[in-house]
Amino acid sequence: MRGSLIWNSQRYSSLIILCYLVYIASFIISQDEINFFSWSNFFLSFEVRFLTSFIFIMIVVHAYIGLWTVGTDYLTSRTLGFLNKSIAKRAKLMRNTYFFTFGFLGIVYLSSILYIIWL
Repeated sequence: MRGSLIWNSQRYSSLIILCYLVYIASFIISQDEINFFSWSNFFLSFEVRFLTSFIFIMIVVHAYIGLWTVGTDYLTSRTLGFLNKSIAKRAKLMRNTYFFTFGFLGIVYLSSILYIIWL
């Protein structure tokens, strides 16, 4: 992977997530009284569903890039060799298990959220 592309992707995804939070906060501030009906009408609109879906995709991308960085930095034979030589021999297996686990959890998380939003 290219380092600058990854770095920019993570930084821009965090800015997009921040803009979404500002949008939700502006809705909350602009309402005189928030009740179930105003809240559900807001979140059942197509635009907010689409934005929320996009934001959760950005959250998964942002998290995976961060977890990928941690995995490639700390789950290597050199860094694990400082702990124990036998652990260092299994660094590749640990790193692949780590990536698979968090990749699978990201897919489960995203599919659950999209199912809830579009149900």
